[in-house]
Amino acid sequence: MDDKDLAAAGPATFLFMVREGPTHTIDELEPLCGLLSRRFHGELWSYGSYEADAVVGRMRIRVLKDRSSRRAVNFVTFARAVLGRARQLGVEPRDSVVVTSYDPFKGGLLAWLASRILKGKFLCEVNGVFGNPENFSHLHSAIWRRLRVLQMRLLGSFVLRRADAVRLLFAEQLHNFVRLGSGTVVRHFMDFTNTARFLPGTEEPIILAAGYPFMVKGIDLLVQAFCEIAPRHPEWKLVLIGHLIPDELRRRGIEHPQILALRGMPQRELAAWVGRCSILALASRSEAMGRVLLEAAAAGKCRIAARVGGIPTVITHDVDGFLFEKGNFQELARGLEYLITHDSYRRRLGAAALQRAQVEFTPDAYLELFGELVSATLAATPSIEN
Repeated sequence: MDDKDLAAAGPATFLFMVREGPTHTIDELEPLCGLLSRRFHGELWSYGSYEADAVVGRMRIRVLKDRSSRRAVNFVTFARAVLGRARQLGVEPRDSVVVTSYDPFKGGLLAWLASRILKGKFLCEVNGVFGNPENFSHLHSAIWRRLRVLQMRLLGSFVLRRADAVRLLFAEQLHNFVRLGSGTVVRHFMDFTNTARFLPGTEEPIILAAGYPFMVKGIDLLVQAFCEIAPRHPEWKLVLIGHLIPDELRRRGIEHPQILALRGMPQRELAAWVGRCSILALASRSEAMGRVLLEAAAAGKCRIAARVGGIPTVITHDVDGFLFEKGNFQELARGLEYLITHDSYRRRLGAAALQRAQVEFTPDAYLELFGELVSATLAATPSIEN
């Protein structure tokens, strides 16, 4: 739909978007808002390590700076600001308002309250496999893991059963977590990924992994697999990027001359590393999609990942990537070594991933799917729970 089509269709839907923080730079939010402003207008609210109030196209970005070292305190401040803004906007009634949340927990609860104030529809996005106890694999107590899953299930159920529409990443994502109401609009498609930022680059002998938490992303499994094959391939390095990963490796006493651990970084810096690597690895124990897999595909990189959650929806084994069984570090080690020693096969998988990314994983493809979901949300019969 171009601008003429939009004008003919009448006033654009107003999006009020709640994204619980933290965010690290406004650069992370601008591409999404620029894309959405082609069809909608509205505001996106979040919080992070900086203060921002900017306009991108027809979207306003408002980021509140964290004032406390405690996330709960920052969220309460954020919630007050969001609900206060919703009350201001509610003074002028709008024909079509959709309030969105990036998660079905605290952010989802806040978005649902804002939707009631604005008398709009509530669209909740789900970006994790929250029924999987592996999300808490860093907790040593099995009892505490079960309690955390129960806590998430209770809050998630409360929020999702009040949503007019839910966006999943893959069809079975809510298995063993929440049963939605029969009238809920449900779609499943990728999260927005700024693939335009990830470009093919010259291959270096680098296996790259990006993400956190440490255990959930299977960093321990990847390190174990790499250490097994590293002596036979001294020119190859494993680069790990993610929040607290260097600290976690030190805590575990893991030090290897072929392993480089870096803290989380802005997306533009990450894109440079993706462009340099030969293999992108994701050994997750729990994963709804793995956005880095889409980013690596856009850069034409060979991808190896665990066969878990929604990963098989973005990698077809032996076609545009390589899949191994979750938790099997020996199979992962064999897969990595095969990819290292078979250049033509590795590059064929990377080329196929790039071709797929140019069709399925583009911002335009996302906008089409999201736009259809917003239309379906507006047409939905209000949830009984509302």
